[in-house]
Formats: sequence, structure tokens, C-alpha cells
Amino acid sequence: MAIHVKCRKFDPEAGQYQYHLQFKPVVDDDDVRSSVAVEVAFSISENGELADLSFMVPKAIRNDDAMKYLKAEETTQYVDPRVFISLPQKSGDTVLRAPADLHLDSAGRIVGIEIH
Repeated sequence: MAIHVKCRKFDPEAGQYQYHLQFKPVVDDDDVRSSVAVEVAFSISENGELADLSFMVPKAIRNDDAMKYLKAEETTQYVDPRVFISLPQKSGDTVLRAPADLHLDSAGRIVGIEIH
């Protein structure tokens, strides 16, 4: 499955976009049982499309079960302790840092990430 990216419009008051990436085929609000705060480095194109991102996986969830959906993606690489995700046919020209939340399902697997 390809990573599904949702982007909210630019919020001029906050000065930010908000991106949500889904790694599991169907994720609704009931599937997300907990979240873990991380810091994400990401790049965006001139029109605000997400091109790639990187984040450090917290030690508590650095295991094969938690990484199941991420490791299944062709565009994702895991080099302990960091995850690198590149989105096909996208190129970024601006690199940013922002807080984010990793979303976990009831089994403790990472099913998505929301960048604030």
C-alpha cells in the first residue's frame, strides 16, 4: 500500500500546514489507541506538498511489531533509530522541523503520523 497523505490548507494565523500520513490501509479514529510525541524534519515543495520526512522512533516502540506497516512501505527506510520516508515524484526545496504525533493502534503498531 502507498502512504496516504492528507494536508490541511495553510493556516496563516499559526503559520503552518498540517500533514497526516497513514501507513495502514484503513485508519479511522477508532483504530488509533494512543500517540507518541516526536520531532519531524521534513521538506516541502513550493506549493506546500510534502516531499520527504525523517523522525527518530522513541525507544519504547523500537520493535518489529511497532514498525510492521512502516517496514512494508517501499519508500520507507529504517536506520535504527531513525525512519526516512520519501514520497514518490515529489521534491522539496524547503526543510522544516515540527512537532508530530505517531499514532498507534491497539497492538502498538505505528499506523500514522500527524505533523503539526
